[in-house]
Amino acid sequence: MAYRENTMFIVKNRSTSQVLYSIPSLGIRRSFAPGESMKISYGELVKFMFEPGAKKLMANFLQIQEAPLLNEFNMPVQPEYYMNESQIRDLLLNGSLDAFLDCLDFAPAGVIDLVKEYAIALPLSDYQKRQALREKLDFDVDHILEMKRAEQKEQEEAKVAKEAASVTTTTRPRPVAPTGRRTAGPVVQK
Repeated sequence: MAYRENTMFIVKNRSTSQVLYSIPSLGIRRSFAPGESMKISYGELVKFMFEPGAKKLMANFLQIQEAPLLNEFNMPVQPEYYMNESQIRDLLLNGSLDAFLDCLDFAPAGVIDLVKEYAIALPLSDYQKRQALREKLDFDVDHILEMKRAEQKEQEEAKVAKEAASVTTTTRPRPVAPTGRRTAGPVVQK
């Protein structure tokens, strides 16, 4: 399919980290925040694909929804490439174990980043999927959640201690004992 130079395509960073690319010959430098989408012209994308590492960056972290364009760039992708955030959450919560395992085996790095992030944020409750994450990616959801709970407990304890230290108690001052005798003492007869 032939595209015009100024045809615009949405390119999305679907990883959990910032993604940068530059095209020195055009003086272009793009910075994508996590989850950010930008409209990029066909001409710029063509020039970008000639830059070193561009295909790897596009295949793993950036996403173009136009399959014909990906074919033109000779980028065969797996179905997991097209997954968006809601599809990833749905896979974690409702998807079959086989679909989840396929995702872990074939998804690009950006999708794997989101799988890890959502496994903690949701949190992922399916034991078999947690085990698959541990075995395939060495990512232990149980351990991370345990560490987060311990950190929250420490923060709560520190907050309580700080509040307890800031509470001032109001007490009446104790009377000071006079120095010396209060009475003349027993009268002694001689």
